[in-house]
Amino acid sequence: MDRDRFTLMPLTRSQAAEVLSFRYAPPLDFYNPPPAYPGAIENLIDPKWQFHGVEYDRQLVGYASFGADGQLPGGDYAVPALDIGLGLHPDRVGQGYGGAFVSAIMDFAINTFAPQALRLTVAVFNQRALRLYQDLGFEGTTRFFHHQTEYLVMMKPITPRQAR
Repeated sequence: MDRDRFTLMPLTRSQAAEVLSFRYAPPLDFYNPPPAYPGAIENLIDPKWQFHGVEYDRQLVGYASFGADGQLPGGDYAVPALDIGLGLHPDRVGQGYGGAFVSAIMDFAINTFAPQALRLTVAVFNQRALRLYQDLGFEGTTRFFHHQTEYLVMMKPITPRQAR
């Protein structure tokens, strides 16, 4: 998987509709988006949420958001960082896309927003994601519960060398 073949662009209306149709197998069905409702597409394409479609060879393979959308009530977000939310297309889960997918999102975030650090909020039960993020240099900072689910806030400081 070549991370340079991923592209990120603001989410289009058709991509937003596809993202709303994502359905994951258990236990990842926790991440299924709610059923489409009036205004759902408009919410996803609203520039204030910074949702981007992630394509690989011109096919939608997931999405990423940058900023407040990546936070949950109860988390400690006092340290300055760029929050990232993301989702890999359910058809791509477990096929070796994860590392390159997240790396491409990180590269885009660093080059576009020039943050001091990157931050993810991850459900603790998602051990595969936690291992991947640790392998990419994220470290857990705080844990909290939201709607009876435990989450871990993870941070990755950005060094001058990483910001290109």
